[in-house]
Parts: sequence; structure tokens; C-alpha cells
Amino acid sequence: MIDVESLVFNTVYDALHSQFPDANITAGYDEKEAVFPAVIVRETNNIPYQQGNTDDCAENYTRLTYEVEVISDKENTGRSECKAILDATDTIMQGMKFRRIYKNRPLNLDRTVWRQYARYEVIVGKPIVYDEGTQNERTVYQMYRR
Repeated sequence: MIDVESLVFNTVYDALHSQFPDANITAGYDEKEAVFPAVIVRETNNIPYQQGNTDDCAENYTRLTYEVEVISDKENTGRSECKAILDATDTIMQGMKFRRIYKNRPLNLDRTVWRQYARYEVIVGKPIVYDEGTQNERTVYQMYRR
């Protein structure tokens, strides 16, 4: 399995945290202990891209789906705060070659918070390791928009 979850989360975290230092950026959400604004970044699908597999089913590419949800508890500016954070996230995700396939404000039963939601897809190739076994070793993942 091609796994870039930590790479994607850390990239989003670092870039968003520099722009919104008070945001609680996480991979999960706990309503009881929520800190706002909350940004949830989660991988929802990691599916082998069948057209790129070999005859012996070696996984050369995978299709990833990520969801990003932004929640704000600000009474008068929650909507604009959510939009600003999601717009910044959109720029970060597109910089990693993700393509936004969905953006909406979901049905919200909790009237004390605002929510914005987006979903992204990308195809990722198997890792390429440079200078394997040395101190300069680095792994590169090729990412492709479909």
C-alpha cells in the first residue's frame, strides 16, 4: 500500500498553522473537548489505481481521497473564518496536485458552530528513494491530477 498520510497531514498542518496559529488542526474531532477553529484533515480512501498495476498486482499507483472540514464557533464571523481557512487549505492541497471534487456547507444540526467541508483526490505513484542507505536519503512520491 502506498501510504502518504503523514506527509499530507504534516504539509497541511505546517502551512495552515503558519497562517492560522490558533487553529486546532487534527485528524479527528472530539465534540466534548473541541477547540475552535477546528480543522479536520482525514484520508478517507486509499484505493489501488488498477490501470497502473502490473500483471502480478504490484501496486504502482493509488487513488487517494482526503476530506477537510473546518468548524468555527464564532457567532458573527464563523462563516467567514471557515471560508478563509478552507480557501487556504484549498491552495495547499492544489499545491500538492490534489484536485478539489467537492465543497459545501454540510447540514449542521449543531447551531452553535459553522462548518465548511471539501473533498480532494489525487493519484500517487509508488515511492522513489534517492541515495538509499545514506544520510542524504530522501523519498519522493509523484502525485498526479486525474
